[in-house]
Amino acid sequence: MNNNRLRYLLNRYANGTATPEELEALSAFLQAAENDPQLELMIEEAWIQSADADGTLFSTLPAPIPARQHNTILRPVKRWYRPLWAAAVLLLLIAGGTWLLLNGHKKNKIPPLTAGNNPAARMAPGSNKATLTLASGATITLDSHINKSPDSLPFYTTAGQLIYHKNTGNTGQAISYNLLRTPKGGQYQLLLPDGSKVWLNAASSLKFPTAFTTTTRQVELSGEAYFEISNNARQPFEVIANNTNITVLGTRFNIMAYQNETAVKTTLLQGAVKVSRQQESRLLKPGEQSLFPADGDLQVIENADVELAVAWKNGFTSFRSADIRTIMRQVERWYDVEVVYNGHIPERTFTGDIPRDAQLTELLKLLEVSKIHFSMEGNQLVVMP
Repeated sequence: MNNNRLRYLLNRYANGTATPEELEALSAFLQAAENDPQLELMIEEAWIQSADADGTLFSTLPAPIPARQHNTILRPVKRWYRPLWAAAVLLLLIAGGTWLLLNGHKKNKIPPLTAGNNPAARMAPGSNKATLTLASGATITLDSHINKSPDSLPFYTTAGQLIYHKNTGNTGQAISYNLLRTPKGGQYQLLLPDGSKVWLNAASSLKFPTAFTTTTRQVELSGEAYFEISNNARQPFEVIANNTNITVLGTRFNIMAYQNETAVKTTLLQGAVKVSRQQESRLLKPGEQSLFPADGDLQVIENADVELAVAWKNGFTSFRSADIRTIMRQVERWYDVEVVYNGHIPERTFTGDIPRDAQLTELLKLLEVSKIHFSMEGNQLVVMP
């Protein structure tokens, strides 16, 4: 089937105007494995043609490339296209899902996730929610608007942000510690008593004092957070995360310290931080990233991808040359699912961005075009070849 005929059938299919004969012809084409290269080349061609258009679409489209390279690139798709390619790019998105769905009925394949037949279609992305544990042990849920009087508690909340009153300057006052914790599928912002700002990612926690009255402003992090530290040379700020100490005066940086990641990553955007563990230490400059493996030596990347490090804070799920397991760890935390693997998963890497408010199925469909499949069993997301 030539490309013009294929585009015509895809257009008819998307508009709901295809005749039974046209649907049969399209189905036969999509089910034939020998036609895969033609469809993949059309997708790649559609990207190139749409690269200079204005605006962006919320989704991304995988770029199939020769299998020997084992790499799939998920690039932004433009919202508006030149008229000739308007149907082509949009419908190829649909065609990718149709292709997998129809091929899914072949032997040893499982139908991919669709809105109509799988609970993953109802798996919503995360949102602003957290719990605050006070020194007394009392726990407050922060997934709704609450406002506390300054006379009752040392904080109040706005939409998605917990705000503590500034230090009184009384260094003799007793210090109490609070714990802000986000669940899987949650995120929250925090304004500390010194004016420093913290963005807490999913499945993370931050322990901090209600007032900074000692010579060092110290907090403890588990998981991931982005910091914008209020400058105070007389009172350095220190973050403790997985036995790693990050000391700063006034700066912007991101720390990823999840237990199931390979290393504690500190990425510096502005200012300077000192990263240390036992006898090893390094002063980072803007644009650098340190990696502290659990059982390895300190490593420093001088020209780090700082945009990637803070993509989550800016509203994106992003990955660069990441394998499926790396991506799935983000999926577990943000969509609050348990990921399990069934069979030998192809060794492929992916690069792309998708907004954090996208549905789970929108992300999975992108990966399925690269012949990795998924199914839902309760709260388990099963990854299959």
